[in-house]
Amino acid sequence: MNFWSNLTAREQLAIYICGVAIVLIAFIMFVISPLMAQKQASVNALKEEKSRYYNVLSMSADVMIDRMVEKEAPGDSRTPIREAATIASRDVGIAISRIQPGTDDKISFWIEEAKTDQIFNWLIILDEKYGRTAQKVSLQKNSGQPTLRGQFEFKEGIK
Repeated sequence: MNFWSNLTAREQLAIYICGVAIVLIAFIMFVISPLMAQKQASVNALKEEKSRYYNVLSMSADVMIDRMVEKEAPGDSRTPIREAATIASRDVGIAISRIQPGTDDKISFWIEEAKTDQIFNWLIILDEKYGRTAQKVSLQKNSGQPTLRGQFEFKEGIK
């Protein structure tokens, strides 16, 4: 207190100004800067996700065009669906856990555990190489794992 009272009004004002400047600089460094950095990181992440989204849209459009062209020249549809599904599953590294014939010339396949890309590659091989498209697909995520399980229904007869 003695120190403060011995200072002139001009010196006291200078110390007040320095104190306010230090508080403002600390506020900017420890509050505003991290918030701005977080905002910029969020904006960058959003841009990356939008880019991925548009890439997927572009690729899906390309696949649709390819499939429309392929409909004119389908794959080898003479191979029975059981054999085609088994060969395709070996090619992509998945195991078919169950095969069940159904009514109306349909057959169902069950896969208990496979990665998303393996299942879609299996379906693509069946469609492109053997001319077989799944009529009904049911997929579920395996709990606690990054894998899927699914049921797939196809027409059994040879086209």
